[in-house]
Amino acid sequence: MFKNLTISICLFSLVLFGCSQKKLTPKDILVVAIDSEPSNLDPRFALDAYSQRIDQLLFDGLVILNNNLEVVPHLATHWTVRNNKIYQFTLHPNLTFHDGTPLTAHDIAFTLEQILDPAFGSPLLGSFKNVEKIIVLNKLALEIHLKEPQASFLTDLTLIKALPHQKMKDSKVPFKDVLIGSGPYTFLKKEVNTIILKKNPTHFLFKPKMENLIFKVIKDDNTRSLKLKKGEIDLIQNALSSDSVIKLSQDPHLTLTKSAGLTYSYLGFNLKDPILKNKKFRQAMSYALDRKTIIEHLLQNLATSANSILSPLNHYYDSTLSQTDFNLEKAKELLKESQVPLPVKLIFKTSTDTQAINIARLISDQLKALGVMVELRTNEWGTFFNDIQTGNFQLFSLRWVGVTDPDIYYDAFHSSNFPPGKNRIYYSNPTTDRLLQEGRVELNPEKRKKIYARVQKILAEEVPYIHLWHFNNVALYTQRLKGFYFHPQANFMPLIDVFKDD
Repeated sequence: MFKNLTISICLFSLVLFGCSQKKLTPKDILVVAIDSEPSNLDPRFALDAYSQRIDQLLFDGLVILNNNLEVVPHLATHWTVRNNKIYQFTLHPNLTFHDGTPLTAHDIAFTLEQILDPAFGSPLLGSFKNVEKIIVLNKLALEIHLKEPQASFLTDLTLIKALPHQKMKDSKVPFKDVLIGSGPYTFLKKEVNTIILKKNPTHFLFKPKMENLIFKVIKDDNTRSLKLKKGEIDLIQNALSSDSVIKLSQDPHLTLTKSAGLTYSYLGFNLKDPILKNKKFRQAMSYALDRKTIIEHLLQNLATSANSILSPLNHYYDSTLSQTDFNLEKAKELLKESQVPLPVKLIFKTSTDTQAINIARLISDQLKALGVMVELRTNEWGTFFNDIQTGNFQLFSLRWVGVTDPDIYYDAFHSSNFPPGKNRIYYSNPTTDRLLQEGRVELNPEKRKKIYARVQKILAEEVPYIHLWHFNNVALYTQRLKGFYFHPQANFMPLIDVFKDD
């Protein structure tokens, strides 16, 4: 099959580059442009978004997040919970891996046990330190025992994929080179800047429509845009600049699809700084920012103003929160109450990303009206992020990507998570700490929602972050492509359902 696929691609390329006429990709092949190389397709080590998104096509887990961000059974038919700490899962019968070997509870237990071994070095270990033991009851059932109740456990469990333990023990070939899973697509080949998948026609649940998925790594925004216009690429999802989206949306041969997204952008403060630890001053800065103007002029209305880390799509989002709209007079009143003498000079750190720099410049310009002078300092990503992790900053802007569970508040704001933890702003509040601890162990969704509503209100008043916006999910694709939709996480699972209509 791969030989035929190679011939098809070669003939397609020959025709495309041999004449100036636009040539379309083959009907049964979907070509997707991505803007960075997946770091590791072994799901035990996958951390970046593209690795995890492609892994969802190659591998299956006990549970999965549906389009409503609810955890639902996948390889498991169902689960039960005892004493708030013991989860028993029952698997579908007759499950198989891509090579035909049976998939059983032993494979899932093996994968999780590897991740739990500190010597193995999986970056997923931190999410599963609360696991006490795993018991395989039979080929179709296993129990996972927790040390303490953990409300986010099922969401975290979506990261665990079933791997063929016998094959992995017997083979001398590194797993990253074979990638045998059980998902709706199989791994065919990885070349320079190209990953090729083939559909799995025997998947127990999904029936992919495209014979092959080809992911092309194209790092330059202009090159991605040009290849989409020329027909060499079928789809680009969340990998185009705002300006490119607007330009390409005018092309009559392309379709633009947008939806609300989960990725949250914020302005962070170093709360150890003698000026920035002043709550009134932070509130003043928040009112001095005109988010609407930034969204309209720089983001081309491809984002929506945020008033919480959680998107309104999230069950735990507090819909009673008020929006901090631009109000310069209110900002000046709060600044006066803060008793911070003017002028104030602050350093704003950001990466060398063009959009990030442009946003930082506009924020800096808006703060001048408040009497806050901002010096912008840009560094390549590694240096910039190291400064944030080590507390070497006053102001910075970053994103939380694909937020689904409110336990993110524990990571970002609990006082036990000062650097090297993710509470990089050094926020501390005993009431917030107590609520975040309660939210971690409360398994009743409605009671848990009330806890996080209180957390969101406290943080809205204390402003340890200035909420900026949630980015929209944005896709541009050939009009031949039908059936496309967005999962809220912007993963690649909807590609299972797409097809081309000639």
